[in-house]
Amino acid sequence: MSQNKTPKVLKTQELTEAAENWKNEKTAESIETIENMRFTARNDYAFKKLFGRPENIIILQDFLSAVLELNKNKFQDIVIENPLVGNSYSGEKQGILDIKLTLRDSRKINIEMQNLWEPHYEKRTYFYSASRYLEYFKQGEPYECLAKCIHISILNTAFPLTSEIHSIYQVLNIKDHRPFGDDLEFHFLDLTKLKANDTTDLEKWLRFIQTDDFKIRERLGKENAVMEYANGIMNQFFSSKEERLKYEAAFRYDCDRASLFAAGQETGVLQTARNMKAKNFDAKTIQEITGLTAEQIAAL
Repeated sequence: MSQNKTPKVLKTQELTEAAENWKNEKTAESIETIENMRFTARNDYAFKKLFGRPENIIILQDFLSAVLELNKNKFQDIVIENPLVGNSYSGEKQGILDIKLTLRDSRKINIEMQNLWEPHYEKRTYFYSASRYLEYFKQGEPYECLAKCIHISILNTAFPLTSEIHSIYQVLNIKDHRPFGDDLEFHFLDLTKLKANDTTDLEKWLRFIQTDDFKIRERLGKENAVMEYANGIMNQFFSSKEERLKYEAAFRYDCDRASLFAAGQETGVLQTARNMKAKNFDAKTIQEITGLTAEQIAAL
C-alpha cells in the first residue's frame, strides 16, 4: 500500500485566513463573475479536488466526522490511496472508486459521489466493499487481520430503500437485529431528501455538496471555517480556464452517462411492450405496466 506524506493540518484560524486571503486577491469584477456562475461539488472533478487531495485533508476529516459521528481526532493520519494528483483528470471513472481511504487503525473507507441510481446498485456496493475488505490480505494471515470496511455513497437521485437522508446498513440477525459483527458497513446519503432548513453538521455538508448556489456555500462557510476554506477552493475553479475545462469535461461525462442510461431504459420498456403485445395483452394493461401511450403501443 502506498503511503502519502501526512500533510499539515490547518487550524481553524488558519483556515479562515486562507479563505479571506483568497477573497482579497480577487478583483470585484472576478468575484461578480463567479457569483453569476452555477457550479457544484456534485461534479466529479470538483468532488475529487475537494475531498481527494492530501492538501485538503482537513475537509475530508470534517466531513467524515459528521457522517460517522466520531471525533475528528479519529481521522488523523488518513491515507488517501488514490489521491487526485496535481490537476490531472481522466474524465473516466472506469469502475474505480472516487476516494479510497485507510485510517490509522487500518479501517478502510470508500466514498462515492453518484448522480445516477443504477440497477443492481446494491450488488455493486457489495462487490466494491468485498474487494476492499480482502485488499492487502495475504495467504497465511489470520482472519483477525481483516479490517472493517465502510462504504459511503452520496446520491443525487432518490435512494429507493428508505425515506431517510442518512441510512446505515450492516449484516444483522433479521429477528432480533443483533449485528453479525460490524466489519461491513454501508452509508447512503440522499441529497434529494434535504429539507429547507439544515440543522445538523451532516445536513450542512450535504447541502454544501448538493447546491450550485455560491451564496448558499458562502452562508455555510460563515458557520464553519472548514466549509469557508472549501468554498474558496470551489471558487478557484472559475478563476482558471484550465480548471473550468476540467469541470466542464466531468459535467459532459455525467450527461453522456445519464443519456445512455435513459436510452437503455427506453429500449427495455419498448421491448417489454412488444413482448406483452405478442402475448395478446390488452392495450390498457400494457399502458399500466410500461407507461407508454396508446399511440406508442399501436405503433409497435
